Amino acid sequence: MASTKPVDASLWWDSFSLLLTELENASLSSDLPPILVKTLKDNHAWFVDTVSCFKPPNENSREALNSQQVEIGSHQLNIKPELKDKALKISSYLCLDEVQLYILVERSLENKDVALDSILHDVSGEANAIKEEVLKLISDGMEAKLINVLQVLFSSDHPEQMDIDLFTLWAEETLIEDNLVLDILFPAYYESFCTCNGERWKTLCVLYKLAVSTEALRSSYQTKVQLLLILIETLDLESLLQMVHDAIPFRQGTFVFTLADVQEMEAIISTFNAFETKEAGPLILAWAVFLCLISSLPGSEESNVLMEIDHVGYVRQAFEAALLNDCVEILQSDVLKEPDGPADGYRSVLRTFVSAFIASYAISLQLEDKSLKLILDILCKIYQGEESLCIQFWDRESFIDGPIRCLLCNLEGEFPFRTVELVRLLSSLCEGTWPAECVYNFLDKSLGISSLVEINGSFGEDRSQIVETHLPLHVPGFEGLVIPSKTCGHILRLVSGNTALVRWEVNGQLLQLILVIALYW
Repeated sequence: MASTKPVDASLWWDSFSLLLTELENASLSSDLPPILVKTLKDNHAWFVDTVSCFKPPNENSREALNSQQVEIGSHQLNIKPELKDKALKISSYLCLDEVQLYILVERSLENKDVALDSILHDVSGEANAIKEEVLKLISDGMEAKLINVLQVLFSSDHPEQMDIDLFTLWAEETLIEDNLVLDILFPAYYESFCTCNGERWKTLCVLYKLAVSTEALRSSYQTKVQLLLILIETLDLESLLQMVHDAIPFRQGTFVFTLADVQEMEAIISTFNAFETKEAGPLILAWAVFLCLISSLPGSEESNVLMEIDHVGYVRQAFEAALLNDCVEILQSDVLKEPDGPADGYRSVLRTFVSAFIASYAISLQLEDKSLKLILDILCKIYQGEESLCIQFWDRESFIDGPIRCLLCNLEGEFPFRTVELVRLLSSLCEGTWPAECVYNFLDKSLGISSLVEINGSFGEDRSQIVETHLPLHVPGFEGLVIPSKTCGHILRLVSGNTALVRWEVNGQLLQLILVIALYW
């Protein structure tokens, strides 16, 4: 047995879990230590090619494990017979290089919790050296290579004549690779390190269709949700909302998709059926919102492509397929509870999606009651416990939250007609000192009470019509509280027949008393 056997230096890679720990512990106020910068540069090839750097079985590597020591560039492995046997056996099933498998086996025994963490995780807060390295990875083609890895994983079949235990291991490891690649792609798009063009979006959409198909039994729920949120994020609804807000024509904006892209993307989306595949519902609705926003831009009416697409039909299909329940399910899933995952980013994507939906289709309190409650439930779950999102909500310069703020104001305008909904939404928006102060100020400045009133005469939909109480009016649900006589109010909306919801102008003290009662109701 030879004492030392050299192999290709590219077979070695540093422990990324240790590297990530060093990056997390590095000071953000100063430059990275030179040795850490060197480690980043030394692993550049692995960051670009990721799992593609794992090689197939190799005769030279197999023979090298017969030595007492294997030399991999500047690294040495002391070969232990018991580990060598395991590495050779697993290598034959997973089709991986024997030396690389030996490294995996050795490290897994040293730390049973070893995982390949995403190098892009929380990259926005890292030092400049890391940001520069990430941008270089993108420019060197990491995005395309990751998508190619996904395509290979999604189309892979297990080796023939594999027993059930090994098949389970193969399936689990394949899903782990799926999730790792998606864990890298999401922050790359979310943090705007790269832009998803029409061709890439279509590729990801085809992969999503494969993932949610009935044949894709091995696709995990996490994989489906990750891919769905990537597709919604890369539609760039935020930029579209800004363009609509600023009345920027489609052709003059910085939007990445062309009309030709939209037409080809539409051809793929039109093949989805929310009734047959429930996971398709949120994507179909996101696509409808995307089309509606584009159609709202100045000059869009000149495009036959946009005018011929029935985005309202997509909304109808999504609602009939109960897509809102799917959104609630996503928010309750473990995918958004992973402590080390980009859960904040996922919630932000869903927030933008729901806000754009509210803006696109003028969602109001007159929406069918069950659907309205589901939308409010989704909003509560998005903001609950998320201080950063609550801060953005109360920041009036945040146009993304604008449609949701309007919905909140409409709820407040009907108080106490929808007390439960109002209190619940406000409760989810008070995470943190400043948001809590904003909620208090919002309540303190409320200057009205709404109630159902029988009104004689015809008033149609004229909200400007003023009515006046001739006698004290009891507030339903609050015994002993009345709206004084001679109080003026304006009609909010007709409920049924001659029954209207009226907003009464009352003093702040009375309203504060009602709010206190409502909070303990």
